[in-house]
Amino acid sequence: MPYMEPHAIHLKAGDEITLQYLGAALVLQWHNLPEKAQKELMQQAMSVGGLPPVVSLHDQIKALIERAKD
Repeated sequence: MPYMEPHAIHLKAGDEITLQYLGAALVLQWHNLPEKAQKELMQQAMSVGGLPPVVSLHDQIKALIERAKD
C-alpha cells in the first residue's frame, strides 16, 4: 500500500458532534466496505494530525469496530 501523507484537520465549534455521527456511520458500515477501503481508512486514521494523540489507536479502532458488530 502506498505511503499516505499525514494531513491535519482543523475543527470548528460543533464539528465534534458531526464527526461522531460520521464516525458512528463508518463503524456501523465497516464490514460492508471493501477490504482495500478498510485498509486505506485505517491508514488515513493513523496519519491524521491536529487531533489529540491516542495511545494504541489502531487497537482501539479495531476494538470499536468489533463491539459495533455485536
